[in-house]
Amino acid sequence: MHYWWASHGRNYEQAITEGTLWNSQGPVGEEHGDRVFLKEMRRGDVVFNYFGPYIRAVSVVSEKWQDAPRPEGYEQQLGEGDDGWLVRTTPLAEGLRVHRERAAGITADGAPGPLNAAGKPIHRYISALTDEEGQALLNECGVTAPQTSAGSLRGLPGSAWGADEPDDQTLTTIRLEQAYLRQNLLRGRLKAPCAICGAELPARLLIAGYIKPRSHCSEEERMDYAGCAMLTCALGCDALYEWGYVVVGPEGLIRAGQAAETDRIEDAVNRLVGRRCSAFNEQTTKCFAENERLMLAQQP
Repeated sequence: MHYWWASHGRNYEQAITEGTLWNSQGPVGEEHGDRVFLKEMRRGDVVFNYFGPYIRAVSVVSEKWQDAPRPEGYEQQLGEGDDGWLVRTTPLAEGLRVHRERAAGITADGAPGPLNAAGKPIHRYISALTDEEGQALLNECGVTAPQTSAGSLRGLPGSAWGADEPDDQTLTTIRLEQAYLRQNLLRGRLKAPCAICGAELPARLLIAGYIKPRSHCSEEERMDYAGCAMLTCALGCDALYEWGYVVVGPEGLIRAGQAAETDRIEDAVNRLVGRRCSAFNEQTTKCFAENERLMLAQQP
């Protein structure tokens, strides 16, 4: 996974709404520098979407480049043609307001970075960022990195369910699913409640995961965020639910599942037992029931 900075013009809203990045050859067929960065982007890469003076969104690449004509709203620059390259993206978070002055303290001055020594944008559409810069900007934006969240999607690690560990292609798919789930469950909110403990927490401490193990979800279910997914917190609820220490019963009440091996786990479970899961409703009932059956079936 790589990190990129995209400096948008007046087409920012359209680019985010439609999930596009587009560029073309320069004057007299030039194909170099930041123009070809678009061709280096791969599925799962993270993009920081800047429209002065703020980073306003963070996106993940969903499809690598393909030949495409200039999309509507992309203004033509002097000497450019209308044939170019299109990359598809999916937003991880929108409505951000991270000022370029804060970003300037994180990114390197000048090329290949997006800002000069004075903290002003360089005339460049796409800029490459280091892993350290990308991680630091994600923290500044309060956004969870896809690769850390991917491990918390239900069904990972594969060995837990008698399956092989996922390969790179599967992990990329999972990251894209995570981005989709986060986008639809958070709906642009910077804070939201954990479905298990009910605590309202920053988005970076919430994990979008499946209600039943991912390996037991059909492709249709994996995209059904309303019926098959929920937000759980990284402060303990995600792990307790994922490993079956707590389950959700037919009335939506949390109850003990797998036997706790230590007093600390038992105490954590007891604090949750009897609470109502906020994600429980008519749409999610079936998934919760299937998850409970699978978890309790593993008990000796």
